[in-house]
Amino acid sequence: MKLDTRMMAKLSLIFFGLLFLVCLWLGRGQEKKDEPAGDKILSEDVKILLEALGTTAAFDESVSQSPYLTYQQYIEIYEQMNGAEWELPDYANQYEPEHEFLKKDWYAAYRIMLAHLDTESSIWETTVFVLKINPQTKEAYTESGAMQGAYQYCSAAFEENVFEEMKVYVKGDKLLTIVEVLPEEHYLGNVWVMETTDETLTCFYHQVMFQVLAEQEQMKHLEREQVADLTFQDGQLTDVKGREKKIHGRLLRVSENEIEIEGQGIYKIAEDMEIYRLYGSMETLRQEDLKIGYADTDFVIEQDRICACLVSKAEKADRIRVLITNKASNSQYHERVDIRVDEEHVRIEARDMEVGERRVYRSVNLTDKILLELEGSGQENNAYRGAVECYRMQEGIVLINELPLEEYLYAVVPSEMPASYPAEALKAQAVCARTYGYRYILHAGLPQFGAHVDDTTAYQVYHNIAENVASTTAVRETEGVLLLYDGQPAQNYYYSTSCGVGTDTGIWQGGKDVDTSYMRAGRVSDTQSGVDGEELRKEDVFRQFISTVHEEDLEKEEPWYRWTYTVEKIEEEKMLARIQERYHAAPTAVLTRGDGAYYVSEPVKKLGKIRNLSIEKRGAGGVAEELLIETDQATIKVISEYNIRYILCDGKSTVIRQDDSATVPGTLLPSGFFVLDVGKKGENVVGYTLTGGGYGHGVGMSQNGAKALGESDVSYEQILAMFYPGCTLAGGESGNGQ
Repeated sequence: MKLDTRMMAKLSLIFFGLLFLVCLWLGRGQEKKDEPAGDKILSEDVKILLEALGTTAAFDESVSQSPYLTYQQYIEIYEQMNGAEWELPDYANQYEPEHEFLKKDWYAAYRIMLAHLDTESSIWETTVFVLKINPQTKEAYTESGAMQGAYQYCSAAFEENVFEEMKVYVKGDKLLTIVEVLPEEHYLGNVWVMETTDETLTCFYHQVMFQVLAEQEQMKHLEREQVADLTFQDGQLTDVKGREKKIHGRLLRVSENEIEIEGQGIYKIAEDMEIYRLYGSMETLRQEDLKIGYADTDFVIEQDRICACLVSKAEKADRIRVLITNKASNSQYHERVDIRVDEEHVRIEARDMEVGERRVYRSVNLTDKILLELEGSGQENNAYRGAVECYRMQEGIVLINELPLEEYLYAVVPSEMPASYPAEALKAQAVCARTYGYRYILHAGLPQFGAHVDDTTAYQVYHNIAENVASTTAVRETEGVLLLYDGQPAQNYYYSTSCGVGTDTGIWQGGKDVDTSYMRAGRVSDTQSGVDGEELRKEDVFRQFISTVHEEDLEKEEPWYRWTYTVEKIEEEKMLARIQERYHAAPTAVLTRGDGAYYVSEPVKKLGKIRNLSIEKRGAGGVAEELLIETDQATIKVISEYNIRYILCDGKSTVIRQDDSATVPGTLLPSGFFVLDVGKKGENVVGYTLTGGGYGHGVGMSQNGAKALGESDVSYEQILAMFYPGCTLAGGESGNGQ
């Protein structure tokens, strides 16, 4: 009996011990979780991000008085988002329902939501630094990463983080929310400090004017109107370093890495160089806005590098610098040049000059010219106005002719339009040529050589034909007149002859950043009637148009108004070589069809037997925009009228103009306005015939159209209004400045 009692006691102890352990375990399982520590996600930010996703998922705002999202509200979103299926984290082991949700946990889940719902990546993450906030307009002025400038912001948190670098979510042009405020220092190099008063710096940087508080010690060696480096951390200005050394001189040359200043030498460009226009409306400029040949800028120097350029006055842009090319070698460099000026004869050879050396020649008399004799040049018209510079580069001598813009036009206008044309047509050409040159004075085309333009068709033909009294008169009678669009010099292209209609700048597959809507596809006729440029995109409509002579067309009597071009036998290897040339020059304009219906940019190695040639797409006015070459090896799509004109020109077949005169185009068909008919032998294309019209690209003013209008006593103002609708004329006796 005693044994049974002891046994029972032991069993009782074991039972109650186990019961205690179970109770302890159950008790612990019901203990409240501690609320996670860290930055919380605002409910308002969650709503912004869900709305950006375009989802209907939402949460009950009445369950909490907190401005932050709770775990219970997150679970509501989780369930509506099919969280388990998408493998969204449920965070069940971290939160109680009433706990406020951590920002890091929300954004970890949101990235998974983006992967499922934002397949086009319209919402993305980047880094910004906020310089200024405007709460009234809800705009944040940012500087950093891909977002620079003024952007609409959605989250009110942006208003508390000025002068902070932060990771943000962006959709389109809107800043959505702040993912994380970064602790790192943020450096702004070469800021323009406009004013220093009451412990406040008023600054301008990347088109933004802003103010920042500074300590007296930081402002001790800083003056108003000075370039300075600013360093920020945690929303505070932590360091200021002013730059004092400046130099001044005429800007002679700007390359990617260096700047040459007359009388000062050559300086390297600092990586963070800034350019400020200090007159008129203050603006941050681009490097291409520096005016070559002008002395309107101070240069701020630090450790022999240019760290800032201060464009301080509106100098009259009335001189142009023209690079004289080497026609013999088709390059920008010369090995030898003979110069005759004021009865002095100088022969200069590259081997006799040091790299970086510059020699300038000009007559003591304003009306005398400089005679140039260039190697391999048989050009008789070798008398140049203004000054001639010889600059020695590594590759040879670069020859620059600097002269007044108006005098430059004396040699451009007769080279671009026959001096026998009517006076009003010549005046229209003079205004076009002046505007074209003026645009390049403001934004040099060849800054690495110290030139605005060269003397070839890449810009405007210069000095190809001798000056003529008629064209010189046209220049003088329109002196200073510019063609403007929206207050700026227009991009006023021109060409020889239309087919009765023009096109727009879409033929060049680019330039969308510049508004050229005033150069539109329109009829070049005396009535502006008939089919419009958009209708001519249709193959059947354009075929009927180009196959007909329209009595109302201004140029119907011109030889190039209509023409035919026949290739009797295609040489596949030569066509392949031309395709490969254009692919090398513009890979995205020569595409090969893949296994599906898509096209890819890849080298064309074989052409094979041609099964068909066709114009797949036409641009405004009917210009050929896409050529399809179907072979037994591949299907090739050629894009843009220039590439099509190049590839379909075999270099030996003859163009027959409408007056039955014939010529052989060397590298380019007369225009992209044509229809194509193939000749076949069996299933293979052996040749083709083009029925076309016009000469040139077809954008802007038709010079022979201007000629016809001039012969009808139409004024140059009316001629320009017809070809450039929406543009205005400005200048004249007051000249032109910038």
